[in-house]
Amino acid sequence: MRRTLTAARGLILATGLLIGLATAAMGQIRGGIKGGYNSANVSLKVADDKVDTKAKGGFHVGGTLYVGGATWGIEVQGLYTKKGFKRDPASEVPFDEEWRFTYWEFPLLLMAQTPMAVTSPRVFFGPTFSFQTSCKRKVFDELDEVEFDCLPGQVKGTDIGFLAGIGIKATSLTIDISYEWGFKDIAVSEIVSIKNRNLMFSVGLTFPN
Repeated sequence: MRRTLTAARGLILATGLLIGLATAAMGQIRGGIKGGYNSANVSLKVADDKVDTKAKGGFHVGGTLYVGGATWGIEVQGLYTKKGFKRDPASEVPFDEEWRFTYWEFPLLLMAQTPMAVTSPRVFFGPTFSFQTSCKRKVFDELDEVEFDCLPGQVKGTDIGFLAGIGIKATSLTIDISYEWGFKDIAVSEIVSIKNRNLMFSVGLTFPN
């Protein structure tokens, strides 16, 4: 709990700093759309013991707003994103299972880019704020499968994280790869810890160029 509060304070301070930088850097304003593939997973611990999990495919789609100059600025994103993880049978859970988390997510990113003739390489990083819209769990074996909503009080409805990535911008086209670390333990149980992890491959369009 203390670590989560410390991370939250740090992200709030970072958000304030980014907003201040954006105000100072005002020069261009560009809207955009983006979408892509998620390779989502979690850091899962039960009674402080790490539990092996596997990545689950998902997607993200939404809009972007860039405020800044030709070399650096701030980009705010609003994304509908699907995360989760898979888990093989174990002694305490003797069947395969999948967990699926759906969020509205809002990254606030500091972006630096190097303008070139055709393409502009770029790097970006910043905090993310996520609000869960659904949580589902599926259990299955060779004979049957059952899907149901997560039980009330099983998973928290918000998450706070940090995202960093690299990419290129070619005219109005953007191609990015990024990774997101969830700082917040989204499990309600005191003996279980679940923290989101997400590798993202994204393609977008900006307008005006």
